[in-house]
Parts: sequence; C-alpha cells; structure tokens
Amino acid sequence: MPQRIASLNICIDQLLWELVDRQRLVSISYLTANPMWSPIAGQVKGVPLNHGLAEEIVPLKPDVIFAGEFDQRSPIELLQKLGKRVERLPLPRTLKDINDQILQLADMVGEREKAEQMVKKINTQIAELQRANTGKTPLTAFWYSANGVVIGDGTLEHEFMQLAGLRNLAAERGMFGFNQLDLELLLSAKPHILIVEEGSDDAYSLAREYLAHPALRNADFKIVTLPAGLSGCAATVIGDVATQLKNSLAK
Repeated sequence: MPQRIASLNICIDQLLWELVDRQRLVSISYLTANPMWSPIAGQVKGVPLNHGLAEEIVPLKPDVIFAGEFDQRSPIELLQKLGKRVERLPLPRTLKDINDQILQLADMVGEREKAEQMVKKINTQIAELQRANTGKTPLTAFWYSANGVVIGDGTLEHEFMQLAGLRNLAAERGMFGFNQLDLELLLSAKPHILIVEEGSDDAYSLAREYLAHPALRNADFKIVTLPAGLSGCAATVIGDVATQLKNSLAK
C-alpha cells in the first residue's frame, strides 16, 4: 500500500481526500486549494501544492503519482523516465465509469472498503432519483450551460436526464456532446425544465450573462439549479446532483 501519494489532478485530489488519511498526501494540485474551482479548498490548507511539474514532485519521494487523462504529457513522461510510478486515470464518461474509477483508485491506494461505501451511497442516490420519476409523463428539458451551450447525447448529463425521466430536447434534435444553441431557439422549443449548474459569478461573469438573461428569468419553464462540477469532477458530486435533481423535480 503506497504511503506517500501525489496527485497532479484536481478531480483525483478530491477522490483521494475521501479515501486516504491526510498524512499520506504529499502533494495535490494547486487548483484544489482554490475555492473558485474546488469544493474542498477550505479543507486542504497545509497540504503541499504542485503545478504539475516534475521538479516539484521528485523531492517529495512519492510512492505513486496520479494524473488524469488530459494532464500535461511532458512532466508525466519525465517522471516516468526518472523511474517514478505514475498512474493515469481516464475521464469517466458514464455512471458506470465513475463507479469503476472510484474502485480502481481505491485498489491502488489500499482503501477498497471506503470506496465500496462511496459507490453504494452513489448507487442508492441514483436509484432514488430513478424511482421517484418512474411512471410519470416525461417532461422536456434542456441542460443549459454558460455561453449558451446545451448538452446533448453521449454525455453524463444526458444519462442523468434519462434517469430522471426527462426528454433531452438537445439529444432529440440530434445534438451530441456540447453545442451552442441560440436563446431564441431554446425559448421556441418551450421546454418544461431548464437545468443549470451552480458556478462562480466572479469567475464566469461574462459567460454566465446568458443564464441571467431576462428572457430566461421570465420564461414559462422551471429552472432547476444543481451543484456545480458534474461536467468536471463528476465522481465527487454525482450523488449530491442526483439528490438535488430528485428533490427539485418533486416540487
């Protein structure tokens, strides 16, 4: 079991924070200490931070270094050339991927029991979301993001909408992934529900002007606001998102 663990990835940081004792974390991403990006920023004070550079990591003598699928290649390759154990985890794209990643990471750090408890809780929350909407007439919805982007098929958000018994109007229009949609077209589709994620108004003031548009505030649909992070660090927020979506649709 590795006792000295380093992570170059904000999402992996958050999972490790749930799984391992604090003293085993010799370094985490600097982004994890920034409240603009991280829900655990206030908890990680005192943990050494890194910017994904090999020269920051090597002196710490970690037993294992975790990185994400899209983290910078050159520092990772340098760490590997120096004989360091680097484990790269893929970005989870489905609910099953999330469960698999939690268990995979836990096996690597020797914390299987904690991970199984996490997965069990997530699956319970997902099942409650699905059960709450079984048999109801499907409502139409858009999952709406900053800069006028709607989220279509092939995404975790689309999977969530299906579990919640919602018809994803973006997917029904043949949209895959993330697509811009004019506000006029969104309004003319007359969705029952508009789903938005919480975000930092300071960080996204211009991008989020779309979400504050008077036409949206005054439109004849229900706006459901969910915890931020599903598109980024899904594994750590997925249960809360499921519960909030269930509660919001029940009102």
